[in-house]
Amino acid sequence: MRFFLRISFFCCTFAAEILFIMKKIFSLFAAMLLCLPMMQGAIKVHTIGDSTMAEYDESTTDKRGWGMYLGSFFDPAFVTVNNKGKSGADTRGFYTGAAYWPAVKTQMQAGDYLLIQFAHNDEGTITYGMDNLEYAQYCADHSLPAPTDARGTNPQTTYRDMLRAFIDEARALGVNPVLVGPICRAYFQGSDIKRNGKHDLGDKFSKIENGVLYENQSLPAGDSTMSYVKAMKVVAAEKNVPFIDLTEATRQLYLSYGETQCLNLLFCEGDKTHTNAMGGNLVARAAAQLLKNAGVLAEHITIPTDITANPNAIEIGETYCGVAQNKEFLLTGYGLEPVSGMVTLTATANLQISLDKENYASTANAPYSGGSMFQKVYVRANYTEGGEQLDTVYATSGEHVIAVPVNATALSLDGGAAVSATWAINAKPVADAVVEGPINAAFTMSNMMAADTKAEFVDGEETGITMVRFHNSDATGAKVAWPAGEIDENASRYLDFAITAPETMDVRITGITMDIAAHSTSTMCYHINTGFGDGFTDVQTIAERVNMTNLSISHLAFTPTLTIPAGETLHVRVLPWHNLGESKSGKYICVKNVVISGQAFEAGTGVEHVSQEPIANSQKLIKNGQLFILRDGKTYNALGVEIK
Repeated sequence: MRFFLRISFFCCTFAAEILFIMKKIFSLFAAMLLCLPMMQGAIKVHTIGDSTMAEYDESTTDKRGWGMYLGSFFDPAFVTVNNKGKSGADTRGFYTGAAYWPAVKTQMQAGDYLLIQFAHNDEGTITYGMDNLEYAQYCADHSLPAPTDARGTNPQTTYRDMLRAFIDEARALGVNPVLVGPICRAYFQGSDIKRNGKHDLGDKFSKIENGVLYENQSLPAGDSTMSYVKAMKVVAAEKNVPFIDLTEATRQLYLSYGETQCLNLLFCEGDKTHTNAMGGNLVARAAAQLLKNAGVLAEHITIPTDITANPNAIEIGETYCGVAQNKEFLLTGYGLEPVSGMVTLTATANLQISLDKENYASTANAPYSGGSMFQKVYVRANYTEGGEQLDTVYATSGEHVIAVPVNATALSLDGGAAVSATWAINAKPVADAVVEGPINAAFTMSNMMAADTKAEFVDGEETGITMVRFHNSDATGAKVAWPAGEIDENASRYLDFAITAPETMDVRITGITMDIAAHSTSTMCYHINTGFGDGFTDVQTIAERVNMTNLSISHLAFTPTLTIPAGETLHVRVLPWHNLGESKSGKYICVKNVVISGQAFEAGTGVEHVSQEPIANSQKLIKNGQLFILRDGKTYNALGVEIK
């Protein structure tokens, strides 16, 4: 019998006699073995915060939140990480958003841990350091347009109150809260990080006193009244919860590289807030070390001194047969012996790997030198048959072998009924979608308005193309200026394209396409996010663009793996922001030819799952009547014996 993990360079063949014995004793040992990882992987570390912590799709952007890498510093047999960082979130927005804090609470159990990191968006984008609700009331009292951005808290009042609410509600569930200082922005000033880079707005903030708005206020250098980090420390002491100073740790990290190298190596291009893979990994490493130093799950934290894979397992989830999925992991090592060497990478049948994201093959060689290694490994998975899939990438350096399991559920698209919704968007108001198949479609806007059409757009050599221009608006739909200083999406400002599945059919989305452009600006940015239902849950960012080229049309095409359950609604949202240091009007984002297409199937039909249950970073699989366990990069048989 051929062992189902097709190991290309060291293949172990089970003798028929051993398999026969294993079948006989399977029932005796299986239950006992399965209980072990369930007990060991019982602790979860839930991370809540903003875009610097969040999850990102490797095929969409080079941003990487540090929460994506934290799990690799824990022993996965005992601890797993549930990263729920949310791009654009401040404390109040995360607390009140139905898809965020209320959802996280349902995932927590007594004995778990909660890491809380906020401040970037609490600082606000319209009036710095103010509570946004207070400012909204001021606007109402003075007949000013209501603010279109709901973010912003004051470090002395709302920010502290929201941190207290997270702590109290976590403790009520038996969960252990930990406050985490927000990572620095890479705002260099000589040999240090600027005051606002350390989340102290003492050099420039706004306040309302006795009904009067005061802007551009400042405080002496030693006054920490407007410091969000200081406010977090005060709450930590008051509530007797651990505080880990990731703000200071990242300050020291950035300074150790110097401004040029820090921005080039650790941050996304043109971005001083969001880290790339290397930056996110190093921040996660620093966070893990601080947790260990503070005695938080210290016995389960390992700061590796050998080459390691991060993450140590890749979970693709559902994917379509014949549609390639791109993932990545990092090979990292610090203080390595020998100081130079080579890592040989080998992938099993359904996978190809690349070190440059261009040339893919079943093998690759990754050199390192200077006692350090930091190498992105790009993994492309493509399945021809439906069902549960398990492949592996092996990394070998001398006698040291790392196994990175890649798990997926491949779905066949055969036998479905074609469905689609097309919004041409040739004029305002936006006409209803042209619908094919048994679905419903709708278009809505939030804090956006359709202004007019312009025949000025360029598509390659074709000119004079007409597009509808969309502008920022208030809640009534009246045109208002784009706020200054936005660096990320505003969750309440979007164009929304929705498809609802029929009550008796599931819809598998196979394509999302649209044309998109900017008008009168080269600093318009956007995210395209997908989410489900009124609460916009299970959010995925499928596209990101910063600083669009004025008047130039981009044709976007995506092949997501999204299934709309019978009777439910999928939303595809375009969320624009204007990345400028001053408030501006007359800047537009333009969208046309939006098409969402897929296949409809009778509800409940699809792949027949093999018995597989993820436990921590372990997987148990029953294949051909035999039990196998993958845990921490190793494979075990039903007797608990490691398979090499």
